[in-house]
Amino acid sequence: MPKGQIAHRHKAFFIGIGAVALILAGAGAGVVLLLSGAYSTAATKQHFGITYRVLELGLRYSVASNAEDIVVPDLQRVANVNVGYACYRKYCVQCHGAPGVARDPLGRGQLPSPSSLSESARDWPASHLFYVTQQGVRMSGMPAWEYRISSEGLWSTVAYLKAMPFMTVAQHRELDEASADETCPAPTAAAAYTRERTQIMFRQYACDNCHIIGGMVGPKTHIGPSLVNWRERKYIAGILPNTRENLVRWIVAPQDLSPHTMMPDLDVIEPHARQMARYLMTEE
Repeated sequence: MPKGQIAHRHKAFFIGIGAVALILAGAGAGVVLLLSGAYSTAATKQHFGITYRVLELGLRYSVASNAEDIVVPDLQRVANVNVGYACYRKYCVQCHGAPGVARDPLGRGQLPSPSSLSESARDWPASHLFYVTQQGVRMSGMPAWEYRISSEGLWSTVAYLKAMPFMTVAQHRELDEASADETCPAPTAAAAYTRERTQIMFRQYACDNCHIIGGMVGPKTHIGPSLVNWRERKYIAGILPNTRENLVRWIVAPQDLSPHTMMPDLDVIEPHARQMARYLMTEE
């Protein structure tokens, strides 16, 4: 091999080593900064401008990439703006507000601040709005509504969002009155079982905030019993034989089975409870 090519390969090799070293040094410096306590995690401290812009661009590119295969149905046929607003009123207006409707203190005190959806709903394609509403946005306070709103309800919410920027305050008040008796439809079924999807389900119902769950990364909380090796337990809450069917009953309505339990009713639909029970009873 000619000496020039050897020298070029050595140069590329050392450049690569240097780049990796810089990345590791930067990551190490970030860890030191976080553990030193010098970095403020207070919600009263705004991001640097460059941080905000990078996160905003990252969100847009991520949504565009992940939503490209979503097929938008005929919203006039499958969606109902009144139902969409019922979902928005129940789950969204608290943080995002609406024409003539202020956000709740919850939405005003977050950082990053939840965006006003008038601009996003006008500018973003329906597929992007559906994806964000369904999947949420990590580390922003935006929940994933897939486990609480049916697909029809999600598309109806998108239909409302697309109409909302063009409503006057008076028109929005009329919509609020017209949809007063509407309810936001919850899911009635679950997708095919996988361990990964069930782990998402546990997180969406905040189970990992009280329990350690086998196979999952999360806070090491001990408010409730550890669910690791759950299939080896003889009883549920000391009152029910530990069978899969009893575990489904317990997840769906613990307060009905034991009024004194600390376990709250989480509005878990039965198909979700069945997948949770399957995960816990077959955990490897």
